[in-house]
Amino acid sequence: MVGKVGNPYKHHYRYGKQTTTIDFPTFQKIMRKGKFVKGNAHRSFLAFVYWFGVRKSEALERTKSDFRITDDFLIVKCPAKKRGRRKLLKAPLDLPYIDLILKQVQRTRKTKANSNRRVWNFSAPTAWRIVKRILPKHYPHFFRLNRAVHFLDDPTTTIPEMQAWFGWTQMKTINSYLGYSERHLDKQASRLRHEVEG
Repeated sequence: MVGKVGNPYKHHYRYGKQTTTIDFPTFQKIMRKGKFVKGNAHRSFLAFVYWFGVRKSEALERTKSDFRITDDFLIVKCPAKKRGRRKLLKAPLDLPYIDLILKQVQRTRKTKANSNRRVWNFSAPTAWRIVKRILPKHYPHFFRLNRAVHFLDDPTTTIPEMQAWFGWTQMKTINSYLGYSERHLDKQASRLRHEVEG
């Protein structure tokens, strides 16, 4: 319909919600062979959303002063949106592609007009295009699901840890991601064998 306002796609995405996670070897291949119009500047954005699983807006609002380095970690001041409760995130400095994030932070220049310029100084549509060029069916928010499911695939992950990382205040938010974790399927599959073997 001409003049219709709003997103015409189910789940707000043209190809629907993507729920099959991307493992690290696949991500490495994307980073090596994917098309990035602005090279490492765009790669660093993708690395940030891959490792931290933050919302697109949470990534794009980060400024140089939000980042600090300790002996072993990159620490990011990254308050959660949508009434979430989270102030900081941290990742080991030796993770692959963290160096790209650090270089992007270092390249971010302060000016008189803007004393604290954004690290990824581009628009939300550009963030979409960065993802679409390398994964045509995906979108930035997919990497939030991807990170949550990878955390949940580890049986030692606790509910408070998930809440602290993502800023979630309600259990039902975590439950919405549990169904995508294969860890629970693996447990059930082993119970099928146990039923036969007694």
